[in-house]
Amino acid sequence: MTSPIQHCKDCVDLLGEYIEGVLPPDRAKALEDHLSTCPPCITFVRTYRATRRLCRHALATEMPQELMSSLSTFLGKHVPGFTCSKPDSAAVVAEGAADTGPKKV
Repeated sequence: MTSPIQHCKDCVDLLGEYIEGVLPPDRAKALEDHLSTCPPCITFVRTYRATRRLCRHALATEMPQELMSSLSTFLGKHVPGFTCSKPDSAAVVAEGAADTGPKKV
């Protein structure tokens, strides 16, 4: 039997694994038991989840098409079995231009 979580610090130490879903079930149960009786920890968990969600959203950026085409061309040439998920004419153009020398990026 896993010991109950007595201190909020223990809750904070386990939170990352809990949110990721990799905390062993017995420790997750102990954490949930603590959360069921500790309003400050409940607030902390909600804030932690919201912060992760906001950061993930803020850091998500679209890769520029030119970079995507260049990367697909490079991977197609150097990674056996790599296939681009959707063919585009920029990759063909980049392949044909590869013999003309280095490009400024």
